[in-house]
Amino acid sequence: MPPTQNNTAVFLMDGEEYFDMFRDCLYEVRDAQPHAKTYVRLGWWCLQHDTLLDRHANRNFGEVLKEVADAGHPIDICLWQPDDLTVKGLELAKMSDHFSLQTLAKNKATQALLHNHNQRIQVYLEKHSGAGVGYSLHQKIAIFSIAGTLKVLVGGFNIEHEYWDNIAHSRPYGHSCHDTGVLLQGPVTLDIESEWLRRWRKQLPTLSLFGKPHPAAARSTLQATANDQVIQGGNLTITALTTNSESFSNQTHIRDKLVELISHANKYIYIENFQFFNPELVKAVRTRIKQMGAKQLKVVLVIPDPLHDSDKGVTYLTRITYAMMAIESGYLDENCLAVEVIDGEITTHVDPRTQGTKTYSKDDYVWEVYEPSINLHDWPQQDYRLRLTHKKTQARTEVRLDAVLRFIHKGTGQKSRAQPKHDDVAPKIQVYFPYRYGGINQAPETVYLHTKLMIIDSQHVVLGSANFDCRAMDYDGELDVHIDDAAFATTVKARLVNHYGIHGMYEVPRACWNDSAEERHQANCVGLARRDPKDLWAMFENVGSSKKLKFTWL
Repeated sequence: MPPTQNNTAVFLMDGEEYFDMFRDCLYEVRDAQPHAKTYVRLGWWCLQHDTLLDRHANRNFGEVLKEVADAGHPIDICLWQPDDLTVKGLELAKMSDHFSLQTLAKNKATQALLHNHNQRIQVYLEKHSGAGVGYSLHQKIAIFSIAGTLKVLVGGFNIEHEYWDNIAHSRPYGHSCHDTGVLLQGPVTLDIESEWLRRWRKQLPTLSLFGKPHPAAARSTLQATANDQVIQGGNLTITALTTNSESFSNQTHIRDKLVELISHANKYIYIENFQFFNPELVKAVRTRIKQMGAKQLKVVLVIPDPLHDSDKGVTYLTRITYAMMAIESGYLDENCLAVEVIDGEITTHVDPRTQGTKTYSKDDYVWEVYEPSINLHDWPQQDYRLRLTHKKTQARTEVRLDAVLRFIHKGTGQKSRAQPKHDDVAPKIQVYFPYRYGGINQAPETVYLHTKLMIIDSQHVVLGSANFDCRAMDYDGELDVHIDDAAFATTVKARLVNHYGIHGMYEVPRACWNDSAEERHQANCVGLARRDPKDLWAMFENVGSSKKLKFTWL
């Protein structure tokens, strides 16, 4: 979709802000006079109707949606359901605890409660109509129209109990979840509504083949016109972006925009996401780091702690991602002395009797990543390697990137030429995990990170429903927005910096790196746990090799 001008955006962080905004928008519609263009439209991956919405009045989503309908306003809802083959396979395998079946059960319960309520609520379970098995419609769209003037919520939140959390992550309901969203007004809302209508109209043939058209068919033709969306103070350029493989021509607008923005980054790339291992995005980051050279482009990656990864698949792919970025970043050139390869994971023809721990010094070897392919479906099983070429003899050794590697840094006893001091220089690749610190002698608690957000150079913000993985970038149904505005990007950056208790006055990368972690233990607060490469690799090394893991879910 093309960029739109004259929009407004309100950044929302964590469940209390997001769900309170959702509640306020629903009450605005409820209290409005009935009108042909006053309605609510929702498109969600999962909507659990008993999720608490109004905590002051103790009303949940189902109850408030009924109130809106009883006030005379139509509500149309699309909810994801997995394809029949996936459902049957999981049932035969007796995997009743699989998230697909759990999501289906929640969405069916919502449909049973709300569908045809007062003849004003329509709820349809929607399968992804693409050719693949296991694809999903992962968008989170809430459209509120009052006489044709639209407000739209997008973000990463599912409507489930565990996605409500306060900004302090104090676990008021026994869980934590960090996520982000945005409230939009202006012309961009028309593009988002067009995407919702595309999904809704897939349902129309099932509504009425003969006789009087179903009311939902008539409602689907009502769309506010562009001149209805003139918003006071709207000065933002916003583009709606989608991933969609339901047509003959796949839409990869989210991935394409991210690659474009990364390729022009000059200062930093801040990535806060539930997952980050899409090969196209990783390649774009690596390429830009090398292009910038000594200009020190920084990459800040905030991801969930591996403790949240029950099957270790995501951690395994994150390890490969980190290895590829770190190997080709200036950080290893400046601070890393050598790499250890453990227990014979070398891919070249080596006598097994001589295999074991081997160390390759940066003084003696040139390092580079060898990638045989970037094909989406092959990527997790590809034989990505660290290619080590001896500077004098040109002898080449190749090491699998899913091998157990350890990077050896200054201060570990390795001999090397004199290295420059970098005590106050943040490395190019920085990795952090969010935690809540409970005070002195209290073990920090992990914060479940569900965000889907990227900030580039304090100018560009991309956020929405899409994880930065293979599914969301290439074939699932996703919706993000790109907001091109320095003031908005600075606001988002400041909110995140304050949220994590970062006190540095520098740009994002340096502020994160220089912040004192010890201070967080003195009080109850949220913070980022910084991971040095050596520490990070130690956390990843128990994941195992690709030969032990299956990636049929990609």
